[in-house]
Amino acid sequence: TVVGFGIMELPPGDYVDNFILQQEAQGDRSARDQEDELRARFGLDRPIYIRFASWLSDFVQGDFGDSFVQRRPVRTVLAERLPLTLAVSMGAFILSWGIGIPLGIYSATHQYSRGDHFLTTVAFVGLGLPDFLLALALLVFAWMLSGEVLTGLFSAEYVTAPWSLAKVLDLLQHVWIGVLAVIATGTAWVMRVMRGNLLNVLGSNYILAARAKGIPEHVVIWKHGVRNALHPLVMALGTTLAWLINGFTITSVVLDLPTIQTVYLNATMQQDVFLGGTILILIGVLVLIGTLLADILLAWLDPRIRFE
Repeated sequence: TVVGFGIMELPPGDYVDNFILQQEAQGDRSARDQEDELRARFGLDRPIYIRFASWLSDFVQGDFGDSFVQRRPVRTVLAERLPLTLAVSMGAFILSWGIGIPLGIYSATHQYSRGDHFLTTVAFVGLGLPDFLLALALLVFAWMLSGEVLTGLFSAEYVTAPWSLAKVLDLLQHVWIGVLAVIATGTAWVMRVMRGNLLNVLGSNYILAARAKGIPEHVVIWKHGVRNALHPLVMALGTTLAWLINGFTITSVVLDLPTIQTVYLNATMQQDVFLGGTILILIGVLVLIGTLLADILLAWLDPRIRFE
């Protein structure tokens, strides 16, 4: 909480300064005359340590404060945005790893074959192509085919409509671009890491010894090779869980997706301390949980770690 609150307070000025500048840019000069009143309304006239102590006292009770920008409780904002964010990011994460790991295994066990060359080329393209650029290309491609700009989550007629089969289909029609873009880049990374790790493991002395003992090749690969090659990917879980919240931010902006990433970006730019600080703390908690899960999975994969 100290780090999250402190980072949001680091930039010069505060939310009121940004609000006044925005109003003046729109030709409204009256906000400058209300500066003291605005600071008192948002509690920004108090010293930073008092504001932090007050926020922390409420935070431990589940009250994350009110968003300056949206004029609503932070809990309400998170409750609106988190479900969609987790649905998109979890789906992309599961598919990226579920596709990338088998492709990496195939590429490593068929090194220098045509399939390996093809997958390696695709992976290099996927790694070098930002997900937001791929999303933009898919957006243009979809527009050329259908004549519709598939930004946002719904077409205009379904934004306020009650849930129905037609609304679900409209949602799927819009959300596939972002999901596919994130899956493509994520799969490329997972595949390259898995291929490199498995090739390194298969060249180890204990793999050569296992083959010399006459152990079946599929046992050598799956029990001794793949299991050890998964270590770096498992360790990446520490940051991958945080990616569920702070990943594909630019893609969300390009596609106008109402995810938590765009909320976090706007909160940071406008110094919405309580909203941005809460999201930052949530990211930190996910890093800790991911690191703990990674350690547990590593102990399950490698018995040697348990004795350490």
